[in-house]
Amino acid sequence: MAGRLHSVVRVRTLLGPLAAFALLCALSSWSTAQAQLRIVVIGDSQIAGKGVSSSEAYPAKLEAALRAHGQNVVVVNAGVSGDTTSGVLARLDSSVPNGTNLAIVSVGINDIVRGGSPGQVAANLNEIKKRLTARGIETLMLPYGKGFQGSAFDKPELHVEKVRLPGHYHLNAAGYDVVVARTLPQVVGALAKARRKSGSH
Repeated sequence: MAGRLHSVVRVRTLLGPLAAFALLCALSSWSTAQAQLRIVVIGDSQIAGKGVSSSEAYPAKLEAALRAHGQNVVVVNAGVSGDTTSGVLARLDSSVPNGTNLAIVSVGINDIVRGGSPGQVAANLNEIKKRLTARGIETLMLPYGKGFQGSAFDKPELHVEKVRLPGHYHLNAAGYDVVVARTLPQVVGALAKARRKSGSH
């Protein structure tokens, strides 16, 4: 930006103050339009990408898909295998730091597997969203867990061998491609809200 300002000073001597001011405004708008937004995806093993490489997990594939659609973003994988809603609450401030523009949350199945009640899971998820929203972070809650209606990671098209690891409930790279394609419209919508909050375009 310093180089551009130097150029504006030179242009001012040639075009006059009004034209130089207009050029500076244009450059500022260009800089804002290019502002990078930070997304943190937090949850359990389906977010962490258990059994696949970091580049094959949902967050990395989501970043690639968003960038392919012209979105200037960085997506951070804050998934922890075996995590629960209580675990996410305990690490929420450190895993989703201030300055995060969008948080994507998917957790809860491990609570149920370990005997937790759906009511407590719902209460914890509400608290997660409340705390993120209070910090000005746009939040997208993805339905969680095996067999839960609407779950992003548990649909009929994901119950075939080609999208799951051998002998696992967990997805392989192809399975995460399916999840990315399914959730991309929701993420893009949430990202647009995050950009409005941040003043970016």
